[in-house]
Amino acid sequence: MKLMNTLAKDIMTTNLVTLTDQATVEDALKIMINARVTGVPIVSKKSGKMIGVISEFDIIRQIGKKKDLKEKFFKQKARFSKKAKFIYTNTPLDEIVQMFVEFKYRRLPVLDEEERLVGLITRRDLMRLFFYRSKLP
Repeated sequence: MKLMNTLAKDIMTTNLVTLTDQATVEDALKIMINARVTGVPIVSKKSGKMIGVISEFDIIRQIGKKKDLKEKFFKQKARFSKKAKFIYTNTPLDEIVQMFVEFKYRRLPVLDEEERLVGLITRRDLMRLFFYRSKLP
């Protein structure tokens, strides 16, 4: 498959880690640390559709405002970005690259035709694609 014919569905990660909109700060910290990820898609507990993304920045911003971190703070609902950009499974590689450059995101959730979260593409996925596809036959 040539690089210019590559679609999101060809390179996305499908083994996803997600949180619901009911997740606490503790839930978000645990999943990010244990899964070794810098951000996690948020799905609605009611509809199951993606409604945002929580990143390390979101957690640091929420925790950074506190002077005294007590256990009850970590039981609060985690704040997440609701204006997350996303792409569809049939989005071509050139558009994906442009979005990463333009918005400086670390990850882009991938949705199917019914707007369900089916994958995720990270900067690392693009780097891996460029590295392996640059090899001579």
